[in-house]
Amino acid sequence: MEYREFPPQAGLAHFVERIWTLSGHARELDGAAQPILPDGRPELVMHFGDPFERLGPGDTSTRQARLLFAGQLTEQLTLRPTGAVAVLGIRFHAFGASALLPVPQHRLAGLTGAVEDLSPPLARELHRVAEQTDDVESAVTLVERALERCLRPEWADPRVRLITKTILQAEGLVSIDVLAERVSMSRRHLERRFLDTVGISPKRLARITRFQRALRVLEASDPRRPGTVTAATCGYADQSHFIREFRQLAGCSPAQHLFKQAELTGFFVTGSRRPSDRSGRLTAHRVSI
Repeated sequence: MEYREFPPQAGLAHFVERIWTLSGHARELDGAAQPILPDGRPELVMHFGDPFERLGPGDTSTRQARLLFAGQLTEQLTLRPTGAVAVLGIRFHAFGASALLPVPQHRLAGLTGAVEDLSPPLARELHRVAEQTDDVESAVTLVERALERCLRPEWADPRVRLITKTILQAEGLVSIDVLAERVSMSRRHLERRFLDTVGISPKRLARITRFQRALRVLEASDPRRPGTVTAATCGYADQSHFIREFRQLAGCSPAQHLFKQAELTGFFVTGSRRPSDRSGRLTAHRVSI
């Protein structure tokens, strides 16, 4: 599997965090499914190869659309490649998708739906890209131009943008009441605006942000390091609180997550196959397709 990340052009950087591509074949993963964990960022995904399957309870599965939007995740999502892998993804900032899709973002939370059903004009622009090339890296610049033509910055509430960035900078350890006062809004009003613009409440975004920090600390730590250290480092009340939050967002315990990560190492995360950006610098990443 070859994965690459690209910083967005200046005109998109306020709304798009990263553009990424993934190329290869399902056989390289030996049929392994990939767990996707909440990270507070919605994504738009284009399949130039065979679309992935979304796995559900009881061994059920749903084939994804070739052009889809993945709303905010509130729990683990599991995907499985089905054949040729040629994917281009646009990872938005938490509020970024609201500047492209004229839909209250909370209606899309947890869903992976076809873009045609959400914004026909955006779908037409991106289908034109697919008609021009089937090479994912060649499509990056074309997709950026298409997004710029469809972008409506005024749709993204600037107060929500400010609070979102503050939550991320504080790594989730922040009072929502204090943030609401900072932008002269009641907490209830801020929550309504967040649901429309981000798709989840500010409290849930703070929880997910803290969870993501815990993931980074956990995966970078010595396996012999006590879980209480990770819990304290990331602002959890105690180890039980940390494990409970982890299970709710990841669908497994921290120990089980580390075991799964070890199984996927070499395909996605570490070693010589780790991706590079346009400058050639190695980057860590989350594949969300």
